[in-house]
Amino acid sequence: MKFSDLKLSLKSNLAPVYCLHGTDNYLVSKAIGLITEATTKDSLNISRLDDSATASDIITECRTVSFLGGKRVVVVKPFTQDITAYLKNPNPDCVLILVTSDAKIPLLGGVAPKVTGWFEPIDCNPMPPDLLVKLIANHLSKHNKKITPEAANLLCNYCANSYSRIDGELNKLVNFFAECDSIGIDEINQLVTKTTEYQVYELSNAVCSGNMTRAEEILRTLRLSGVEDYAIFGNLVSSFRRIFYSLTCKGSNESVAQVLGCSPYAVNYARRDYRALTPKIAKLYANALDLEYQIKSGKISVDNAIVLCYASA
Repeated sequence: MKFSDLKLSLKSNLAPVYCLHGTDNYLVSKAIGLITEATTKDSLNISRLDDSATASDIITECRTVSFLGGKRVVVVKPFTQDITAYLKNPNPDCVLILVTSDAKIPLLGGVAPKVTGWFEPIDCNPMPPDLLVKLIANHLSKHNKKITPEAANLLCNYCANSYSRIDGELNKLVNFFAECDSIGIDEINQLVTKTTEYQVYELSNAVCSGNMTRAEEILRTLRLSGVEDYAIFGNLVSSFRRIFYSLTCKGSNESVAQVLGCSPYAVNYARRDYRALTPKIAKLYANALDLEYQIKSGKISVDNAIVLCYASA
C-alpha cells in the first residue's frame, strides 16, 4: 500500500500488523501518527521499542492485555528481529507497527511475507511527482484553493520532491495568500524557499548553458542564505557527477539512482535537460574533479575554483 492510501484505508480496516518500509522519515512519522490515532486515543496504550528489544520483548508487549481497555499499539523502530511466530497468530487487541528504513519490504524469518489481511506493508519511500501534485491539490482544496499543474510541479521541484518540505511550504502559501482562490507560478516564486539542492541544480544548469550572469546571481543568493563556498563547490561537483553518470550509464532511472545514491527523479531530470550536452558535461565534470583535488591540496581557494569552473564552461 502507498502512504497516500493509508488514511482512507484506516477508515474501513485496521490491520493487526503494519510494516512501514522506506527512506522518507517524514512519511514514516506521519504513518505512525495516523495508525496510532486510528487505534487509540490514550497515550498510555502505546509502547515504543527500539533495536535493543529482543523478539521475546516484542511478542510479550504485543500479548500484554491493556488495563485501560481498547486496543494497544506497539511501535518497533527500527525493526530487526525475527517474530515470525507472532505474525502467524497476531493479537487482535494489539496493532503492531514495524518500522524499517529498507526501501523494500524486509524478510521475515528469511522469506518475504505474503500480503494478507492482517499484515499490511506501507510504502514510505519518497513519492513520485505525479502523486505529490495530487496531494498538493487535495491539501489546498481543503482550504478552498486551487493550484495550477505548472505551479504544483514547480513547488515539487523547489522542494526536491520532499513531502515534508512541501507540507511546510503549503502551510505558508495558505496563510500568506489567505484571500487568493488560486495559487499559480507567481505565488510559488514569491514565497516558496528553494532547497539548496535545487539552487545548485539551477547553478549547474546556468554553467552548462554558459549563462554566467545567471550563475553569478544564483551563487550570490546561495552565499547570502549562509551556504559556505566549500559546500557550494562540493554540491556543484556532485551535480556534475550525477548528470554525467545519468547520461553515460545504461539502465533505468531507478537502477542508476541506486548507484549514484540519489532519487530516480534527479536522474530523470538530468537525462531530460542535458542529453544534448553530454560532451560538455564530461569536460565540466573532469575539470571540476581536478579543481576539487587542487582545493584539497591547498593549491587553490574554493572561491577561485568556482570562478575557474565557470571559465571552463
